[in-house]
Amino acid sequence: MRKLSRPYRGDLNMKNHLIAFFVVIVIASSPLIAFAEDLALVNRPVNTTGLTGILFTTAPYTLTPGIVEVGASILAESSEAPDFTITEYPLSVTVGMPHNAEFTVRGSYIHIKEGPTGTAPVDRRTGDLEVLYKWNFLPQAESPQRPSFAIILGGALPTGTNTDMKIDAVNHWGLTAGIAAGAEISWRDHTIGVYADGKVKGLDPVEKRIRDIYEIYNAGLLFPISKYQNLQMLLEYTVVQGRDRKTLDGGDYSAVNYGLRLVGERFNLTVGTQILRKQAEGYDKSERVLALLSLKF
Repeated sequence: MRKLSRPYRGDLNMKNHLIAFFVVIVIASSPLIAFAEDLALVNRPVNTTGLTGILFTTAPYTLTPGIVEVGASILAESSEAPDFTITEYPLSVTVGMPHNAEFTVRGSYIHIKEGPTGTAPVDRRTGDLEVLYKWNFLPQAESPQRPSFAIILGGALPTGTNTDMKIDAVNHWGLTAGIAAGAEISWRDHTIGVYADGKVKGLDPVEKRIRDIYEIYNAGLLFPISKYQNLQMLLEYTVVQGRDRKTLDGGDYSAVNYGLRLVGERFNLTVGTQILRKQAEGYDKSERVLALLSLKF
């Protein structure tokens, strides 16, 4: 019998892990749906992409029309093999629009170090300028027992050069398309959020030499651990697959993220840790520390 290559086995493992995670979510939430009520979380802040969600997972819900939310975050990934540190500082501005929609503009600053700390040169860059649009075409409010769904569309333009392909950025232009789903389920005195999204991202899709079209899948749970639901615990699972460009961060990976969120009516502070399992040869597991602060106006 022909043996599967290691990269192919890794793709199968990633898909199996994602399917298993979705199955667990469905099974765990099934007995709760029967008791679902129209209870909302204290606040639904934006995530690191600038869209309403957890940290990486995008929820189908949107900001109230006329509300503006400004989000600033830090994502610091460190790896021992190979030895590098990538720190990204995203900044986003999101506007709630009529008809259950929201619009986001996002940019970032990136700080790269390769080699032993203290001896490596520092590479400073700006990330892509992204615009994202999300439309919740099936709100959950119509039927508490049915999940909510939204479509995601976006584009990206470069703000710097990326000829050495160290970072996951465009050289000319890029696009994003996807769908988000989720439900917020009432159980006893709490509301539990169950969310998932799937996106296709294209970097320079018409340039055969440098184009990269790949998939991103996220699934997450958000549940309160305090009486007034303002302190919440989160758990997320991410799969990135199909990347052709071999950037410094290693390309395809799967990851588990956990953290805490403190929210008020207009304030959000989220912190978390992400453990990444890289599929590329020569890459060990790496760790990413995250923090996100956002304010609504």
